[in-house]
Formats: sequence, C-alpha cells, structure tokens
Amino acid sequence: MEQVKKISDVCRQHYEKLVLVLALILLAGAVYYLYSESQKEKQTLEELPKAPTLKKKQMAEVNLARFAEAANDATNPPIVNLSGKHNTFNPVKWQQQRAGEEPIKVETGEEVGVGSLQIQKVTPLNLSIAFDRAAISGTPPDTTVTGYHIVVTNEAATLPRLRRLTQFVQRNATNTQVFLLTEIKGPEENPTEMVATLRDFNNESISFAPNKPYSRTVGYEAELKYPSLGRTYPRLRKESAVDVDGEPYKVVDITPTRVVLSDDSNGKRYAITAFATQ
Repeated sequence: MEQVKKISDVCRQHYEKLVLVLALILLAGAVYYLYSESQKEKQTLEELPKAPTLKKKQMAEVNLARFAEAANDATNPPIVNLSGKHNTFNPVKWQQQRAGEEPIKVETGEEVGVGSLQIQKVTPLNLSIAFDRAAISGTPPDTTVTGYHIVVTNEAATLPRLRRLTQFVQRNATNTQVFLLTEIKGPEENPTEMVATLRDFNNESISFAPNKPYSRTVGYEAELKYPSLGRTYPRLRKESAVDVDGEPYKVVDITPTRVVLSDDSNGKRYAITAFATQ
C-alpha cells in the first residue's frame, strides 16, 4: 500500500513529464503509422506498371457522308426557278373575253390573245397559163396566124383585176406582163406545145398546150380561228391586217402548215401552227 502511495506521489510530482512522454509515444506511433502507409502506397505505385494493360476497344469509323452532302449543298446551292407553274411570282390571271361568259384561266399565256389562234384552213394560190385560141386574119385559104390569146390566172395577185388576164401574145414579143412566148411547136393554127419564159421565178422556162395549161403554186390563203371569242379571220394573205383583242398584227408568211403574224408595235413574230379541230 505504501508502495502505491509512493508511485502516486511520484506521478503527481512528475505529472507534466508523464503527459509529455505519453504525447511523444503517441506521436512516434503516428509517425510510424504514416511511414508504414507511405511505404505500402509506394509499393502499390511501383507495381502498377507491371499490371496487365487493358485491351483497347476499336472505335467504329464515323460516317461523314451526310455532313459532306450538306457541305456540298452549301457550296453548290440549287438554282432558284422563279418561272413554271408555281404562283409566287407568276400569279394566275383570269380574263373575261365577253360579258356574261365564264372567265378564262390564263396559265401559259396561250389561252387568249394571238398565241391562242388556230388555223382553220390553208388554201393554195396558183398561177396558171392556158391556151385560149389562135388569132387568125384573112379568109380561107389565105389565112395568117397573127398571134395567140392566152389566159393568165394569178390567184395571188394583190389587185382583183390582175387575178385573171387575157393577153394577146406574139412570139418573142416583149410587151407581155407575165411571160415571153419563145417557141411554137406543131401547126401554128393548132399548136401542140408552146414554150415560154416566165418574167418572174428566175426566168424559168415552161410549156403549155391546148387543153394542157401550165400551173404552179405561188402562195397561200389562210383562215384563222380565235376559239375564246368564236371569231374567224377569213381569206388572209401576206400583208393582211389582223386585229386580236384590239392589238394590230400583220400576216408576214403563210405555208401549208403555219401562219406567221408580226406585232405592228414591236415587230415580234408569232408562228401559228395549231389546227382547229372543228
């Protein structure tokens, strides 16, 4: 008991030293613990490179086709077509031709106006030269042929009085209007063939005989139809005037398959090729 008391007295006397010693012991234990842990961590780090490497997974190739297409569209933009059937910049026009009738939808511009004209018919205009009779003077048996009466029909002549002429013609006479008679074959009173040279058509040589006239097409006459108004333009020839919806036009050419009109205001030409069905 006495011994315990002595120890207790010593502890009280050296209390601070005992606390310091205890603190040093704890500090030494902490240092040792930290050192041990650091050594373990160092060993772990040294062993990491020795660990088996993970197998890398091959990434799928990225498909850039859509991006390439988008880039191509951006550098080569499509052409904006402002014509055609859309109505953004081409509004549809409705045109009424006559009062009380339904208006016509004008989509192509060919439904009304000069572009909608149709060919009703085309008639050829011919030039013909026919033998009529021989001009004979004197009395039988003393008769002489002084010349020939020839009928010239030119359906294309501008003046009506020039469309049919009866001419007295002598061989090699130069006062004729259409042709020059150059040769008579057969009997003079009743020739079998007459040779002549046309004053027009590059002085072409032709022939005709009794009951066998010469004929050729020298032009055409046309009749046009305006369907939207039910109007017709008959007997049109070159230089004929045509009024369409108050706009003046002139016929400048006619063939068996087309009629060409010219706008008097600007000279623009319109070829009419569609034939009327009725």
